[in-house]
Amino acid sequence: MAIMRSEIKSGGGGDWLGIKTGKIVNITDDSSKWSWADVYLNVEFEVEGSQYPRVMKIAGSFDREADGRIKDCTLLKRITFFLDALGEQGGVNQDGKWETEDGQPISNICDHLNKYCGVNLTIFIFKELSKNGQAYTRVHNKVLPVSAGSEKELESYIEFLRSKGFLKEAPEDMSKPANNVVMNGTDSENFDASGISVENL
Repeated sequence: MAIMRSEIKSGGGGDWLGIKTGKIVNITDDSSKWSWADVYLNVEFEVEGSQYPRVMKIAGSFDREADGRIKDCTLLKRITFFLDALGEQGGVNQDGKWETEDGQPISNICDHLNKYCGVNLTIFIFKELSKNGQAYTRVHNKVLPVSAGSEKELESYIEFLRSKGFLKEAPEDMSKPANNVVMNGTDSENFDASGISVENL
């Protein structure tokens, strides 16, 4: 069955915030913990200047056609960003199942993807102001392979999101609570991806 790819459209804080080079150190799957999650991958990055891994979550449920086959949607876009950055040719098929480039089922997606541990990607780390009034540290789902122009390309993309109001960043001055913002460290355990705005690509 054909591998699905999303149609990708071009378009302050601590030393560990902003555009960074992140090294993949682990990928885990929490989809079994959430009834709404077709996919819930935690991609941990080691980043210079941070003593903690910085986590990108690829999580959500697929939009589906009347016959049950998946269609282009936010979750597929997040998967596509990541797999394209890795150069991985496998992915999800029209049924939303993981398979290799040659159509073989992938029984354990983490075992399959953890071969990329040690790979460096250009990433953006920020404090996201969530709907519950708390700020969470997250790695944005737009990631790129490291190249001479990758930092500039990602910076341009992030500025585009900011200009459209799609990036919900917490206030820069976090020394005092603002608008009931509460900082909870990395918040990786408490993060609920169902609260992410679908526009926040």
